[in-house]
Amino acid sequence: MPITRLGIANPAANTDTVLEVFSSPHLVSVIAASKSVTATPLTKATIWVVPSNATIPAQYAYIGVNINLGVGQSFETFRFAVNEGDTLYVKATVSTVSFSCSGIAQDDAGQPENIIQTFTNKTIDGRYNVLSVDKGTTAERSSGAASGYVRFNTETQSLEVKTTSTWEAVGTGAGSGATGPIGPTGPTGPSDGPTGATGPSGGPTGSQGATGATGETGPTGATGETGPSGGPTGPTGVTGSTGSTGPTGPTGPTGATGATGAAGSASATGATGATGATGATGATGTAGSATFSGTTDATAAAITIDEVAYSAIARLTVTNSGASAYLINSHYAGNNPTVFVLGGSTIAFNLVGLGSHPFQVQADTGAGFANITNGLIHVATDGTVTLDSSAQAKTSGTLYWNVPITAASSGYRYICSIHSSMVGTVTHKSLSAI
Repeated sequence: MPITRLGIANPAANTDTVLEVFSSPHLVSVIAASKSVTATPLTKATIWVVPSNATIPAQYAYIGVNINLGVGQSFETFRFAVNEGDTLYVKATVSTVSFSCSGIAQDDAGQPENIIQTFTNKTIDGRYNVLSVDKGTTAERSSGAASGYVRFNTETQSLEVKTTSTWEAVGTGAGSGATGPIGPTGPTGPSDGPTGATGPSGGPTGSQGATGATGETGPTGATGETGPSGGPTGPTGVTGSTGSTGPTGPTGPTGATGATGAAGSASATGATGATGATGATGATGTAGSATFSGTTDATAAAITIDEVAYSAIARLTVTNSGASAYLINSHYAGNNPTVFVLGGSTIAFNLVGLGSHPFQVQADTGAGFANITNGLIHVATDGTVTLDSSAQAKTSGTLYWNVPITAASSGYRYICSIHSSMVGTVTHKSLSAI
C-alpha cells in the first residue's frame, strides 16, 4: 500500500493540538521540525496517542516527551500502530515547530495471500498439491478471458478452453478438426433367423403411447381490483422522561456602566424646610480585628483576613529567591515555574514577604505583554481592598484573579515590576478541554 500524508499542524506554544483522528488502523510516524532561527528559548516537542477507549491520562501512549530540537533541526519518530478511533496529539514549548504525520493504512487486500500471483514456466506437483481452476455455468464464462484460458463447465461437467473465437470442450472430440473416413460396412446376416420361443402369458405391458399435443393456452383474465392500502398505523409510543438539567455555567464579568443620560428639565423647586434638630450621637462600638483575634482556631493558625476574603480554586504561596526568581513551592518546583489556571475560575496568589519584588500578572493580546486591568482584587493583611490596575505590583497580602473564560490570544505571564528575570508562564486551560 502507498504511504500517505495524514495530518499537518503548527500549534501555538504549550498547546495540546490534534494532529490526526484515525478512521481505520494505520502504521504511522511523525516528523517534527524546528522553524526557529534562535537557540533560545529552548525548543522541546512532545507526541502522544489517546486511544479511542481511553478515559484518563494514565491510559495515553507517549511516543516522545520533551524532545530537544536545535535551530533548523528535525527528527522522525519510529513507526507505530494506531487503531480506528485513536487520536494523535502534539505539543511544543514554542510556536515555531511544525508537525506532520504519514503512514500506511491497514488493508486485508494487501496481505500476501490475497495478492494475485502469476507463475511462468513452473509446475505444481506432488501427492497432496492441488491446482484448482475457475468453474461455473456456461452463462458465467468471463467475457474478458484470453485465448488459452481453462475453466470447468458445471453444466457439461467437462473442462473447456477459450480459443481465439469460441469455447471448446477439452477431451471430448468436439474440436473443429475434419471428420475421419467412415469405415466399411460389415456383412449382412441371414434373412430368416429361427423364431424364438413364445413368451409366457401375462407378460409385461407394452410401452405407453405418445402423449397428445397440448391445447392452446386460453386468454389471460382481467386484472382484479387493487386491495386497500396498508393497515392502520399503530399507536405512538410513550414519550421518554426528560433528562436532568445540566449545571449552570459560571457568570460572565459585569459589563461597563453606560453613560449617564442628560438631566431633564425640572419644575421650580419649592422652598427648603427648616433643618430638624440633630439627634444625640450613639456610643462608639468596639473596634474589629483584621486577624480574627476573637476566633480561637483562626488566630492559632495565624490566618489573616486577606486569606479568606474570597473563594478561590487554588491558593498559590509566592516567595522569592533573591532578585533572580519567584518560588511557588506550595504547588510547583523550581524557579519561575509554569502556573496553570482554569478559565472561569478564581485563583489566589498569597504574596509572602516579597519586599522589593512587586508581583504583576500580564496578558499578551498580540502587541506584547501589558498589565491586566480587570478581574483583579487585592486584599491587604489589614483588610484593605484594591481593584484591577490598583491591585497590581503588591508585595504582601493576597491577589485574587477572576480568570477569563476565553484566553488572551498570545497567553499570560507573571513578572516582577523591577527585575525582568523574575518571570514565569501562566498557561490558560479551557474547561471544555479537560
